[in-house]
Amino acid sequence: MREILDDFTDIIKTVEFCSTTERYGFQFLKMNVRLIDGSSLRIWEKTFKNSLQRYSYYWLDALDKQIMGWDNAPHHPEIETFPHHKHLEGKPLPSKDKLIDVFQYIAGRLR
Repeated sequence: MREILDDFTDIIKTVEFCSTTERYGFQFLKMNVRLIDGSSLRIWEKTFKNSLQRYSYYWLDALDKQIMGWDNAPHHPEIETFPHHKHLEGKPLPSKDKLIDVFQYIAGRLR
């Protein structure tokens, strides 16, 4: 995670909180990254033996309104990349984006 954050220091204002916990071999990461325009990226990951099992990455504006979100919650079986998808303007869309891709997308909008 540190390597990703280091690659995007020009768009990151602060990391407001970061917590990691471990239970029964699962690791949980929760983080809120405040960006230079006042928006934030909320990151949640669940891994097992260094393999990403579940994730959600939500980009919110300064008023906490969703700009875009990426996750693998199994609630859109109609999406071709099920369970992986993104949310844009209230619509689920196919996606296989990883966290680095999310940061690259956001950086492209902020730089």
